[in-house]
Amino acid sequence: MAAEQGSAAAPPPVWRRYALVLWVLLLVAIGAMRALNRYLVGVAYGHVAPFPPLLIEELTGSLSFGAFLPPVFYALRWLRRRRWRLPWHLAVFAGLSVAQTSLMMGLRLLVFGLVGGPADDYAPTVWRYVMEVPTQLFFYVLIAVGLWLFDRYREGRARELRAAQLESALSEARLEALRLQLNPHFLFNTLNAVSELMYDRPAVADEMLSRIGSLLRATLSAGAQEHRLADEWKLLALYMDIQRARFGAGLDADVQGDAALDDLRIPFLLLQPLVENAIEHGGQGDRRLVRVEAARDANRLTVKVRDGGGGVARAGHGIGLGNVEARLRHLYGDEAGVRLEPLPEGGSVVTVWLPARRWEAA
Repeated sequence: MAAEQGSAAAPPPVWRRYALVLWVLLLVAIGAMRALNRYLVGVAYGHVAPFPPLLIEELTGSLSFGAFLPPVFYALRWLRRRRWRLPWHLAVFAGLSVAQTSLMMGLRLLVFGLVGGPADDYAPTVWRYVMEVPTQLFFYVLIAVGLWLFDRYREGRARELRAAQLESALSEARLEALRLQLNPHFLFNTLNAVSELMYDRPAVADEMLSRIGSLLRATLSAGAQEHRLADEWKLLALYMDIQRARFGAGLDADVQGDAALDDLRIPFLLLQPLVENAIEHGGQGDRRLVRVEAARDANRLTVKVRDGGGGVARAGHGIGLGNVEARLRHLYGDEAGVRLEPLPEGGSVVTVWLPARRWEAA
């Protein structure tokens, strides 16, 4: 409520409060400049005319023209909805031309009558109406074309905005689909591991299920595509707890995180599928080796996930690596990527790089 009251109490921009005054001053300035031009032309050709009558003529002309600009804009907007536009344009122009010329001559008769000028020189005649038509037609066509071009530009910008919004929505939908793909993938793999332990090691299976629930609650509560690296470490720690319950002391997992990098942005649950693959490839039996480290190099955040090799080989590392690559491409384009490389001493390392951008709370 307070926000609404503050918004309602906000004063309008200065130019809106004084728009009419500024518009009249502009018309007066145009009339004065045209009168000065006519006076100087007369001086140049040796036919000097008094300046006040010229000023009155040009001011009444510019002010009457300005008074009819709103009807011209309204008429042109109205004509956009008409089927036979050219006849309508001719009819509207004729009506506006007669009205504007009548107002102009009426103002001149009034002002010259008040100041004792040659009012009779401005009595309405057919030729006075005709002589104004070329100038009026020029400005009418100029305004009509300008308004048409402006409408085309505005419609083009609106189409571009809609296209960008649709593209953004599509990209967001793809990202969300990629992110949601992780939950069933992770759940299937961990439940499969639980099923393998259920009869031989029921206590371990029960502990794993409990920790799976904690991790799923944390993942399902997230609503953004990115979060802080510190939050990613927390999710990774929950996942490591699940795997430690499974492998016990046989899991040699080490995460080297620098506290100075905690506020950097990283895609939500980006590292879990990479660590999962590393555990699967990190050794044999209950002996597994996984190393995770993060570092910053100028404007790039790099995370490496290394395994010890010797695990069950799976072509393409399941969906994990492809999912990570697709999410990075959608979020950062060419600024990010992922690479899988074998190590000379055995095993492999997955390197992820992305822009080092700090997290800003909404």
